[in-house]
Amino acid sequence: MSSPDLKDPNLELARAIFIGMAQRIYSAPSSQEQKKPDPKALATLCFRLAEAFEAASHETPKVKAALEAATKAAVKIDDVDLSHVFGPSDKT
Repeated sequence: MSSPDLKDPNLELARAIFIGMAQRIYSAPSSQEQKKPDPKALATLCFRLAEAFEAASHETPKVKAALEAATKAAVKIDDVDLSHVFGPSDKT
């Protein structure tokens, strides 16, 4: 059983893919040569498809531009010179 705090971001997408695929696969008539896949294997495939979709969505020009803008706008603490703030004090 999984913790409610650790929610998979692709769960809803994988669920939607699974429902769509399951409807098509399990409602279609089967023949002796063609067996239906195990539902757990189908679910695993759906999660992989959802992860692939998520990864590909980060490659779109719009998302790349937004990520690049966020990176440029981010403050990098390592690049900030605070030596004058924490320098030696003249307490004489």
